Amino acid sequence: MRKRGGPPHSLGEVLGDFLGRSGLNPRIQEQKILYSWDKAVGNAIAERTQPVSVRNRVLQVKVSNSVWMQELQFMKNLIIQRLQERTGEDLLKDLRFFIGEIETPATRDPKEKKKEGDRINGQSLGLSEAEKERIGRVLSAIKDPEMREILGDFFAKGLAVGKSRSPG
Repeated sequence: MRKRGGPPHSLGEVLGDFLGRSGLNPRIQEQKILYSWDKAVGNAIAERTQPVSVRNRVLQVKVSNSVWMQELQFMKNLIIQRLQERTGEDLLKDLRFFIGEIETPATRDPKEKKKEGDRINGQSLGLSEAEKERIGRVLSAIKDPEMREILGDFFAKGLAVGKSRSPG
């Protein structure tokens, strides 16, 4: 925490300190894994799978059918290694595959969802242009584009939740 009259800290330092104290850092790292999935596994696998969540260092992955699920069992170690390379973190110890309906990679790409009227997880956030600009200004000091994107989603969701809870 900065003392009054001391030198100013960068937004990245302040956010990093806050995320460390709040316990959100592991959640952000988990989001990095989810965002990195498609590029780590390539198009052929990405079209037939969908990462869902990380629980206890185990990535839950939805797979289109049992044939792909069996094939991916043999590739677990390679996939974990590629995710570690992409994220720069050793966050996963295992992958768990289950069968389910897969969204196409383009419709689950966060950048594409934002282009479709600021939607995250299929829900419209209903943010005003001023709110979007405010988020952009706050995040402009963050150098890491992936972290900027994750925090942008986080702030946008926070604003949307706040709006839905406020009377009016």
